[in-house]
Amino acid sequence: MPSNPVPTLLCSTALLAGLVCFAAASSDALAARPAVTATPARFVRTGHDNIVVNPALRRLTGVVTAVGKPDARGHVVSFELAPLGPGMTAPEPKAMVGWRLTILAGKRFGSAYEIARNTASEVTVKDGELDGIAVKDVFVIEEPDAAAAPAADPAAAASAS
Repeated sequence: MPSNPVPTLLCSTALLAGLVCFAAASSDALAARPAVTATPARFVRTGHDNIVVNPALRRLTGVVTAVGKPDARGHVVSFELAPLGPGMTAPEPKAMVGWRLTILAGKRFGSAYEIARNTASEVTVKDGELDGIAVKDVFVIEEPDAAAAPAADPAAAASAS
């Protein structure tokens, strides 16, 4: 046993006080953190519109390789394309008429158009203007989903015939 127990007792007391302070500070820090709870894994749908696209529908991702010449009104309505991504090939001519073109990068980001005509290397849109589209802009062209199309109005169909 030490000849003078006071320094040992003071040192032990100081050490114990430090541990108590550390434990109190740590518990305050832990209490301030939100509880982490386990939740079941799930997919969250994200997008730029409220259209749910059937994953079985055909689509083409690509990149703009050249911008078409302006039409008679002075607006760009076509561009040349190159397929982009695994499994993508040049489209068959006239195969994408009526399909949806959505611009994914560039000034026209998020803009959607209907395809009026296409060749293996060029797309022309219907009733729209591609002004601002540029080489290296990325896009996706998707087959329309007949099941998601609004039902025809029987009265309008009868009056048309």
